[in-house]
Amino acid sequence: MVYGYERRDDTGEGRAHLDIHRWKAEETIIGSWTISEGTLVVKHVRVVGGSLPLGYRVNPQPAFLIRGDCLYSNAVGWEPSVHQLTPEFREHLSAGHISADFCFPLAVGKTWGAPHWGDWRALAEAKDWRVAGIKVLDPWVPGKQWTFRITSVSSYLGSGMTADIWFEKGIGIVHMEKIHHGTIGEDRTRLLRFKPASRR
Repeated sequence: MVYGYERRDDTGEGRAHLDIHRWKAEETIIGSWTISEGTLVVKHVRVVGGSLPLGYRVNPQPAFLIRGDCLYSNAVGWEPSVHQLTPEFREHLSAGHISADFCFPLAVGKTWGAPHWGDWRALAEAKDWRVAGIKVLDPWVPGKQWTFRITSVSSYLGSGMTADIWFEKGIGIVHMEKIHHGTIGEDRTRLLRFKPASRR
């Protein structure tokens, strides 16, 4: 699959002088391993066009973890040489300090988060999610199918910030937005192309 990214940052000179960067990245699943915590899936990511923000780095081999009915896809710590989670990530996962990014099946009103976040970090920094609604014939997705909109119900983003994810069954993330409504700061991601894995 190929995603398009856009970042808009305030330069202090108003909307006429924003620092805008757009780029595309191709993501390909390269392997999966069964581990004691679930299933570890690894992607290969490469930038295929555009301009990244100064100092921004794309992780070429991120991983996500399927654990029970939940998916952890953000900053999963793993060790490539042994295809295992890092000891630190495993410790926080077992202690309930880390929130899943998605928990299935998705249904409007469903919520999830890290059950024991407060034992590790300030509660104000907790990352909790709620399925806010369903969008029918979503123009953002291939084939204009219906999508689930998942929104952050946490205060960790800071005052004026919102974060939303649109998820399509059978594909995954099709659109993401993180926007600061007080000043100028926007991050947007959109799925541009999706090719299902070939059946063996």
